[in-house]
Amino acid sequence: MNTLFREYYGKSIRIAPDGFSLFKREGDRLTAKEYPHSSDALLSVEAPQFFAGNEQVTVISAHHIPMLVPDELYQPEKEKEYLNLQFDTSRLGQTFSDKMGHYQAVYFITQNDKDTLSRLPFSRTTVAEPTLFYRFLCEQDSETALFVALNDKFTDILAVNKKEPLFLNRFNLVEPADTLYFICDVIKQFNLHQPDVYLHFFTDENKKLLQLLKAYQMKTSIL
Repeated sequence: MNTLFREYYGKSIRIAPDGFSLFKREGDRLTAKEYPHSSDALLSVEAPQFFAGNEQVTVISAHHIPMLVPDELYQPEKEKEYLNLQFDTSRLGQTFSDKMGHYQAVYFITQNDKDTLSRLPFSRTTVAEPTLFYRFLCEQDSETALFVALNDKFTDILAVNKKEPLFLNRFNLVEPADTLYFICDVIKQFNLHQPDVYLHFFTDENKKLLQLLKAYQMKTSIL
């Protein structure tokens, strides 16, 4: 089983730009259902059927990349102000923040998502998906590492050095070589020396990308 899924997606709802997914781990078996291009109304129907009982479920926000705010500048009451600098918050429903090294990762869910989640018959906690990537990297022996999460149309990249985030962003994809370019650009920008690169595929493994990474002699691990 994928290490990230096993550790962090055991009982969760992943909300992404292109729909939602439901995850449930039972022993060593992980059951997952994907609902691409689906509506909030469908989530209201499917989630209660998928999760038995009233145990807590983790909502994983993958709708956008969080904004990293240094601890010394962060004020909880200003979360919306921070987000206004980077996002269209016209549909903002609720803001959140996760601890990520000496930063607060600030993000939001839409009003539609908030209303839908509030109607579900179980308690919930919310976390930004890149926060899970960060926690995973902090558990590795790597001093410097990149976490690369590949979706159908975008790639999220998190760079960490000595458990401190250096870089976090989302890139739109046109072809497999795009991800290689973004990885190389981050390595060059921060002058990283042979970082460990962890690849997490939300789609089928991209054989062409793996060949390109091998050609560039990168230290790569597929989760």
